[in-house]
Amino acid sequence: MMFKVSVAAILLAFLLSPSHVGAQIEHLVVGEGGLDWLEMADNMVGLDAAAVAGNLQPFEVNPETNLAVGELTETDQFTNFLGHVWIVATRPPEFPEENRPWVYGDRGRAQSIDGDIDRPTDVEEIYGYTWDLGLTLPINRVVFFPPEKGKATGSGSTGLVRGRGQGVEGQLIRDLFPRQYALSGSNEPSGFLVSAGRRDVMRDGSAELAHRLGFNVNNLERVADVRFETQALRYFRLFFAEFGFIAEVQFYGEGFLPQTHYTTRLIDMGEPVNFGRIHYDYEVLRSPGYGLEPVPAPDADVTVTVDARSGLDDTPLIHYILTDIGGLKEVTQDVFDKAPTGNFRGAFSTRPIPGQKGSIQEDTSNWSFWSAPHLGSGVDIQAPDGRQFVQLRTALTSEDVFAFARLKSITVEHSPLLANPVLGEVALLDEPNPADGIVQAPLGEPVTLTYDVRADFTSASQSGFTALRLRTPEAVELLRFQMGDPLQDVEPDSIDIDSSQLVVYFPSNPITSDSKPPIRLTFSTRVFNFQTPMEGEVFHIGSENLPQSINSGDASPLVSTNSLQVFGPLEKLKVLSSLELASPVVTPNGDGRNDLLELSFTLLGVEDADVLVDLYDLSGRRVTRLVDESRRQGRYTDNWDATVDGTTVPPGTYLLRVAVDTDEGTLEQTRILAVAY
Repeated sequence: MMFKVSVAAILLAFLLSPSHVGAQIEHLVVGEGGLDWLEMADNMVGLDAAAVAGNLQPFEVNPETNLAVGELTETDQFTNFLGHVWIVATRPPEFPEENRPWVYGDRGRAQSIDGDIDRPTDVEEIYGYTWDLGLTLPINRVVFFPPEKGKATGSGSTGLVRGRGQGVEGQLIRDLFPRQYALSGSNEPSGFLVSAGRRDVMRDGSAELAHRLGFNVNNLERVADVRFETQALRYFRLFFAEFGFIAEVQFYGEGFLPQTHYTTRLIDMGEPVNFGRIHYDYEVLRSPGYGLEPVPAPDADVTVTVDARSGLDDTPLIHYILTDIGGLKEVTQDVFDKAPTGNFRGAFSTRPIPGQKGSIQEDTSNWSFWSAPHLGSGVDIQAPDGRQFVQLRTALTSEDVFAFARLKSITVEHSPLLANPVLGEVALLDEPNPADGIVQAPLGEPVTLTYDVRADFTSASQSGFTALRLRTPEAVELLRFQMGDPLQDVEPDSIDIDSSQLVVYFPSNPITSDSKPPIRLTFSTRVFNFQTPMEGEVFHIGSENLPQSINSGDASPLVSTNSLQVFGPLEKLKVLSSLELASPVVTPNGDGRNDLLELSFTLLGVEDADVLVDLYDLSGRRVTRLVDESRRQGRYTDNWDATVDGTTVPPGTYLLRVAVDTDEGTLEQTRILAVAY
């Protein structure tokens, strides 16, 4: 059966839909006019919820505040200005963590960030100190100095009688400040994770971080006040070339934190729902100075992204404890939290004991992965439907430390399910039961696919659906539409096909709790990527209920893929393929035959690549450029009328070059063509 593309019957389909189906879209709001940011927070990094009521924005740095020092905790732990507890160690952590500031070096002195300006720390040329401030901050000044009081005694924390520190007993500590130093910083962890060892940084800089911020081999100032242009930094390293004392190392800056994050707690929707669009409302501002009222700055280089994930239960994690035979047993988080932790002796652990805490893993069966950041406010949320729980996270970033985003709210549309579940399954028509259940199709070549859909119902409130939308890699040809068990050909009320979707309307044969026959679409198309998801959704014409996504699963006993993915052979993935000319000769004489050059080519496996199509003469001179734009995977056709700036080119032989700029380099193909009259 062959179908023609039609959009005229959509109105008829609307009129045939049940009139009692009404608007049921609801809105989940976090922020202004909804749930409180702080009460809903699972994790906040560098964000201030108190600056403007109901809004979130990055913390503003007070230029007069030492960012390394905050209030002591109840257990007398040192904190930074955000209240994050400092960790003092002789070696760096394997992986830096946000909100976890570290100070470490060969001796891991904590005195440099304890806020006590009278307590000395002795330094020598063989020692370097590194600070991880825990998150990226706008820094422009680092200050270090010795205590005002005290004399070197030659022992304890006020002097060492060894190396170049010999003979300082009795001298005023304030006069023994470092005479040579090298200060460097970075916003990337790679440099600081490499142990500095005992290198002569004053000579070759081999242990410095990415950016040298201060370097002095003849320091005459007791208070070293190193100033530099405000920049986003997280890691600092300070080396000294001779024995001396410091009391504190202080970090100052100005502007707003340039990299901040917020993650909500798991949000219980009360029942499985369909998700619609996600909206986030924010404004971009710029500060004229600390504490002053910011002004709108819509052109500032500030980005706000929001992503989401959804789940079937109230935890995205699986917790395990150890069993009697050394295996793992899944337990609830409450049981896991009460289980003992394994004992450690030095670098080696003792023999595991049954009942101890095991591993924690992501629950990929009941929870989706975090979506890619949504491309803007008002787009469809990229989280699976039919889930009761949802979690949101947002990142606010700025390339200008004086500009920032003020986030007002995040809103998620949702409505009741149309059915539960709605499962889909794709397969090649001539290979319904492929090996390992993997659907594999040649890239860029026509293939015929079947798309089976099965729905069930668990509640009387689920209204069913009367249309199906399938996202496709290009315009498809619908060959058959079937319903029932066994499957029978059915004439749909209408179909709509464009370059990215196929929509089939069937209000004359609605899917309801009383009538829920399986559905099959058979269509021809081409795929252009190694992995192509055949995503789809169902919806009810005339209803304000949100569409419901089709989840992969066992939709039909006739096929065995249980998947909505179509794969291409990776070893045959060629980005630029099938460059063809409708005719190698262009004859622009107006007779309607070969008046235009028609060229076509296929891009495979790219989401965004720069494409150039140029025409050269045989001397190598470029005659004209036909295409200069970014394109994604798909089949493309371009035309040229044999003119340049309205003038027909001379007859002769020309060279056509198509070039695609990819991460693997520039890929190109060429063809020879002739222009004749």
